[in-house]
Amino acid sequence: MKLVIETPVKAFILQATGDEMDILTAQLTFTHIGNQHLYKRLLDNFWFKSKNPIKWQEQLDELKKKLKFTLIFEENGRKFIRPGSIPYLLGKINLDIENKVVYPDPKKIAWAKPLPFELYPYQQAGWEYLLEEAHGNVSFATGTGKSFTIIKLARELGLKTAIVVPSKAIFLEMLKLFEYHFGKGKVGTFGNGSKKIGKLFTVCIADSIVNIQPGTEEWEFFSNLDALIVDESHTFGSETLEEICHGVLSGIPYRWFFSATQGRGDGTLKLLQSVIGRTVHEITTKEAVDKGYICPHEYVIVELESSNPNMAPKDALEAKRVHVLRNRNIAAFIAKYCNTICPATGQQVLVLVEELDQISLLINQLKVPYLYAHAETKKERLAELGLEKVKTEESIDQFNQNKASVLIATSVAHVGVNIFPVHACMSWIGGTSEVRCKQATIGRSIRKLSSSPYADKCVPKNKAVIFDFMVSDIPL
Repeated sequence: MKLVIETPVKAFILQATGDEMDILTAQLTFTHIGNQHLYKRLLDNFWFKSKNPIKWQEQLDELKKKLKFTLIFEENGRKFIRPGSIPYLLGKINLDIENKVVYPDPKKIAWAKPLPFELYPYQQAGWEYLLEEAHGNVSFATGTGKSFTIIKLARELGLKTAIVVPSKAIFLEMLKLFEYHFGKGKVGTFGNGSKKIGKLFTVCIADSIVNIQPGTEEWEFFSNLDALIVDESHTFGSETLEEICHGVLSGIPYRWFFSATQGRGDGTLKLLQSVIGRTVHEITTKEAVDKGYICPHEYVIVELESSNPNMAPKDALEAKRVHVLRNRNIAAFIAKYCNTICPATGQQVLVLVEELDQISLLINQLKVPYLYAHAETKKERLAELGLEKVKTEESIDQFNQNKASVLIATSVAHVGVNIFPVHACMSWIGGTSEVRCKQATIGRSIRKLSSSPYADKCVPKNKAVIFDFMVSDIPL
């Protein structure tokens, strides 16, 4: 099979036998498990079907179209695939590949302030392999320093680059790093209410990129950049990541993706791979612990009963809310642990939650200084819960300085933020996605305290203990 990569996102099929096309189709077809679940729920929704059968059938037909996908596309009668898929086809089909994409020569720039340390060997190898690969990804375990690898890669390339992140919290941390190491004059922004384009480096929030319209100044700027760096790529929905990278950013030649878990639990792994390309380097959590890059950690599963055992919602999400997220027994356990351990040892505790109600339930029982981080801004909702509007980055910074024994955080601080003095982490988020459970609990717990600028203000941290909860009297 002859493939010609004519653009960074299109590899056209010029020569292929029928058997080769059959193999290619099989390799690039997947079932969207998330949509399959939605389809089954709608199919079993007899109430909706009886109330509005026409609307029910329309939605069912629409979902049916989104169950299976094949990553072979057509443009003006010519078939193409995504170049990112090619590494995953090697060994399964004979390929003759020609790459016509032009990659500008790197122009390494000077530091405003250099990194204050030497990169670890895996970080050094990571940026070197990516620069050589031009389109690929690395999988670095949470807490192993993806951000500094990104900084080094951007410096060595020295070309106009968009750094795309999934959230405001990561945006602010990445912006701070880029401005510190390269100077504010070289760093632009696109997101969080700030739009400053035309700079060498532009730190962006993904949701802002999605909204760029053709024909605008922003479209012209982003479509003509030299490099794209995406941080925490696994946290994007596969469709969202594809829309960003194959839309306004489709003309960018250098394409690099960073994540702790380059995987998917919804069946869309092949779609993700088509975007991120080959994994050129990897370090696992176990390897990072064994080599002393991150803090040792262990899990403790606490079995407790539901505080509302007589309630039995049929909906799984509502059952989780009743028996886990609003379980007063779990709140009491966390409060008792914090009220006892923190004053006696000086250790600090991070509590990860999903809902604001959990914060209210817990702080009423805490007798030690606490902080919380959330994204709620509505005064009525905050007043109802007895909470205040806060800035995530300020809460985390104060916790890092040991100005509170406990930090309670919603999803705004579950990914990509640096929280150092976590001696114990309470995972009060229930059975959410596999990726998020790992990323949130391990990721926020295992950063070495010695890496914190406030290490001298905190009690030494030899390991992190992660508590999770099993509600023993309710079927899983």
